Amino acid sequence: MAEPKLTFWEKARIVAIEAHGIKRAAGGITEQPDIDKRIKRVKDQAAKRAKKTK
Repeated sequence: MAEPKLTFWEKARIVAIEAHGIKRAAGGITEQPDIDKRIKRVKDQAAKRAKKTK
């Protein structure tokens, strides 16, 4: 499946999630599967939106 085109707000959400992950990584937490799940959820919602508008 190709990556869906993300809106500005979806990109901003991903940046915020990644910034949170970087902050936690600086604190010594290296395993962060919840961050990956949250980013995947944003991309899945974008794919659902793209499919719905076709």
